[in-house]
Amino acid sequence: AARALVALRANFRVERIAVVDAGEQSSGITCDWTQAREPYRNDMKLIQRGFAFVYVGTIVDQKQTEPLSESISKQLNSDMTSAQEAREAAVQWGLVPSLRDTNPFAHVGYKLASRFIRVDGVAIDHLADYLLAERTLDEQQLLAWFERHATPLSLEELEQSITY
Repeated sequence: AARALVALRANFRVERIAVVDAGEQSSGITCDWTQAREPYRNDMKLIQRGFAFVYVGTIVDQKQTEPLSESISKQLNSDMTSAQEAREAAVQWGLVPSLRDTNPFAHVGYKLASRFIRVDGVAIDHLADYLLAERTLDEQQLLAWFERHATPLSLEELEQSITY
């Protein structure tokens, strides 16, 4: 739910979101944030928001007090792969010369994800409850839920509040 909300607030296209049970092969969310490169016209902002998209789910999962389930363990591994892909995109797009130089983007993305969870926690919980009831939402269903239930929130303001 948190990843879907970050994606929607960042204007990333979310094709599908689903509750996945242990053993299922499908991913919980279908969203390729790199497809927003042309409309964004700001690779640095897109990379930072891409990291926020990746890390928000990890942060939520880490807050669980129960032992890690197999599905959460698989999701954490998937998140590590997604973070690596964000690092590779930063290099491919010419923002930095090497993967070692991507840490500042990851740091800003992590801080944005953390701030987002604190500010939008009620919406995350509400969408999670709705998703548990529905099990799967396609793009149109998710957008309809978002229009009805999400309060206005500016990622630009969150980004400015974490800059130092």
